[in-house]
Amino acid sequence: MATSLVVPLAYISVMITALAIFSRVYRKRRAAEKTSFEPWFPHHPSREVYISLLSSSQDIPDSLLKSALLVRAITDVKRIWRLRDDKTALTQLHQRGLIGDDTMSRFNAAEKELEAEIVDVVSEANTFRQGWGQMIFATATEMAQAEKTRETVMNIPKIKAVEEKRIALRNKYLPGSVPAPLIQQVSASQAQAMAQAAAAGSGSNTPSPSTTNTSGKVATPQNVPSPSLASDETVGGVGSTDSSKNGSPALGSGSGTGGNSNASTPSKSTPGKKKKNKK
Repeated sequence: MATSLVVPLAYISVMITALAIFSRVYRKRRAAEKTSFEPWFPHHPSREVYISLLSSSQDIPDSLLKSALLVRAITDVKRIWRLRDDKTALTQLHQRGLIGDDTMSRFNAAEKELEAEIVDVVSEANTFRQGWGQMIFATATEMAQAEKTRETVMNIPKIKAVEEKRIALRNKYLPGSVPAPLIQQVSASQAQAMAQAAAAGSGSNTPSPSTTNTSGKVATPQNVPSPSLASDETVGGVGSTDSSKNGSPALGSGSGTGGNSNASTPSKSTPGKKKKNKK
């Protein structure tokens, strides 16, 4: 009887102890994962350079410190652009349930860290000159945009080479599937447009064959019939042709309409005949 009670009690005590140890270890690991997650940005080299120059034992000129602080502000501006672009996509993915809460917590921590970094840069800029903190990020934004444009222009040959290799490889297996490069098409169309413009400019100076007589003289604008007279001739009929000879389109239109009105109105003898028939 005694041995039958010891075995189940020992089994229950061992299971309770194992569950307690497991829950304690699991909670510690979860807490460590929440507090020690991977940062959104790995490191900040420009900030480290500025802090190292500021804490140096040697005399560092103010111009060098200002340049390092401006480079630090440029890096912050680029990070602001990246967070602004990532926030929309992350919000949509989180609403759909495609990413977890740990990713959003990392992003929120990165936003808070960047806000603290901006405040630190503004305070450091005001130490060099009062009021520079309000202008340093405007200057840093202009420099970051110029650097971005320069990088884009410098990468054009590399992108062109990659696209040419891709098009050549595709045309090798699928001939004629990819059209000619867009740069060649634009240059050809521009050359064709310039040639047409030059031809039109030279053609406007020479008289057209429709305005020349058989004797080779150019007809004056008075001898050329106007479009209004031609329309009146088609509407007015014979009466309009007589008026077009006189040169007044208003009269031609009036005669044409008058002829049509006389043809459409009935004669005066028609009502009389109807009365006689009634009698």
